Amino acid sequence: MYLIRDYQETDLSSLELIYHDAVMAQGHQGYSDEQVSVWASFPYLYADEFKALIRDGYTRVMAFQQIPVAFATLYPDDHLALLYVLAGHTGRGLAGRLCADIEREAQRRGVGLLHTDASLLSRPVFEQRGFRLVTQQQVNRGGHAFTRFMMEKPLAPPVA
Repeated sequence: MYLIRDYQETDLSSLELIYHDAVMAQGHQGYSDEQVSVWASFPYLYADEFKALIRDGYTRVMAFQQIPVAFATLYPDDHLALLYVLAGHTGRGLAGRLCADIEREAQRRGVGLLHTDASLLSRPVFEQRGFRLVTQQQVNRGGHAFTRFMMEKPLAPPVA
């Protein structure tokens, strides 16, 4: 059974692995080998930035038999910054469940409009959850250009 829980400090190495594995397993569906390599290396090449994002944000972990298999991070309060699922656990609705959890937390924090920067791969997941495209932009990471999609979703006020 899959359970969502709060991030724990002992999860960090698992989240690095989930991130890397998800990009390596699925990234080739829309990106070159070089782009995938650069993207997948983020938790290692920019370890301080990755750790700060995980620790400073509201990070939720999806665990299977107490082992982390997916995670999502809200940082800052109006931005879904990270959403990754271990390759062997995709297609089971985990990303959607984590998104719903993050959306509830953003609502609780008084956010009326939730933002995210989607990849070619994650854009359909966000569109299914009601996010709409605002614009797209090119960003340079490690000497490679990436297209990302700036998306947003209106959130209803929290129910009292």
